[in-house]
Order: sequence, then structure tokens, then C-alpha cells
Amino acid sequence: MALSNFIPEIWSKKLLKIFNKSVVMANLVNRDFEGEIQSAGDVVHVRTFGDVTVNDYSRDMTISFQSLTDPMVDLTIDQQKYFAFKVDDLDKAQANIDILEGYAGRAAIAIRDIVDSRLIGHYADVDSGNVIGTDLAPVTLTSGNIYSYITQLGEKLDNANVSSEGRNLVITPKFKTMLLQSTEFTRATSLGDNVIQNGYIGNVAGFGVHVTTNNPAVSGVVNLMAFTQDYISFASQVSKVETVRPYNMFADAVKGLYLYGSKVMMPKAGAVLKASST
Repeated sequence: MALSNFIPEIWSKKLLKIFNKSVVMANLVNRDFEGEIQSAGDVVHVRTFGDVTVNDYSRDMTISFQSLTDPMVDLTIDQQKYFAFKVDDLDKAQANIDILEGYAGRAAIAIRDIVDSRLIGHYADVDSGNVIGTDLAPVTLTSGNIYSYITQLGEKLDNANVSSEGRNLVITPKFKTMLLQSTEFTRATSLGDNVIQNGYIGNVAGFGVHVTTNNPAVSGVVNLMAFTQDYISFASQVSKVETVRPYNMFADAVKGLYLYGSKVMMPKAGAVLKASST
């Protein structure tokens, strides 16, 4: 029977491998706390860092030591998603395990889309001073002006003292086409799996550029997000993958439970360009 070849632990790893290989947003955010998840409702305590004050110094002066703060931010694992599917015994028995593996891979792709959409939705949490355009007056982008607006996103992050290292910009296929027509864009070449895995297409104005289809227009506005890893913390876990023989049918079945949560940790580490979708 096909299920005798099914090892849940191995399949969980396969699901995560497929997920990590194709997801865009989740690979660009902070995922340092994933090992701490056990079940839904878990709270991951994320340590952040306060500012350090620099003072003037002169010979023989008494140095005052600053009392540092290390605020903790709670990341709650508040999202639960499941998948469940069956393969009827009327299919060839020797093919069942291949069919099950194929659909488990499709489940990972479906989870990817849900997670990317969730993380992109954090555009709404960016610091209000880091937004270009408005919902009522979005920017009309063209191949002639898109580079200029991307540099303005960089300026927003510069003014917020955000590190220039590890900056990413996530765009949609429509704006990818515009950017590819820009002479300032440095195309991805000889990058191997990076292009496939992360939607990475190249660099522009200090940003690594990634493309996703999981950023739909909202009332005619597409929110293009620029950020560093510090902007969002994300944690997820394939909690369970199980096989069953449903009592009322002749079939092999697989079900899985996926847990995750995300939170914006540094609102100024992100910037948003509100672009017209038309």
C-alpha cells in the first residue's frame, strides 16, 4: 500500500524545502525564531535594541554610563492553515505515492501564496513618513520615471537611518516590465537558483528587486514595498503531516497543519510606494 512508503517527518521537510525554494517575502524577513514554535497560540519573545547615546569626551572627565534598554516584542503564532486530500484506490496502487507527493508539493505552493500575501499586507504598518503617494492620489509609474521613484524610497530609508545593507524591493510583474526597460536597472545574470527561488531579478538604486504575483491592487492601488530584514519578523512551522485511510472510502489521504505568525518590528525600516494599477 502506498501509505507504507509515507514518512511524515520526511514529507514535512519536503514541504518546507518546496516552500522555501519558491517563496518571495518569507525569505526576505527575519526568521530567527522559528525553532521556538510548538503549537498555535505560542508567543515568541523577540528581543529588540534601544538606541545608544554618544557623548563628548575630554581628559579627566567622569564618564556617565547609560542604562540600556532591551525591549521585548511578542510575536504571536496566530495563523493556522490546513490541507487535506485523498487519492482513490482505483488509481494504480504503484502510482499512489507519486500522486501523493505531487499534491503535497502543490500544497506547499498554496501555503507560499498565503504567506507572501500576509507579509506583503504589512505595507499598512510602515511608518507614515515613509510613504510615497496616497490611496486617493497614487503615483503613475512609467519606464521613464520608475527609477526616480525607487531612489525616493531609498531616500526615505536613508532619512530614517536604516542600514543600506540588505535592502529589498518587491514589485509586481507589471512594474517588472517597466523596470526592465530602465537603463539604470542591473539585470540578474549567472545567478542560478536565486532567480527561480526568490523571484530575484537584479538590483537597482541599492535594492535587490524581487517579483511576486501575490500583491493585488487594492481599489486601483498597488503598494510596492521596500524594506530590510529588520522590518518584519516571521515564524512558521509545519506542525503535523499525517496519513489516514478514511473509514467510508477506499483511498489514501494526507492532511497537514501549518502554523505561522508575523509582526512589524521596526516600522521605519520599511517604505511604501503607492502606485496606480492602471
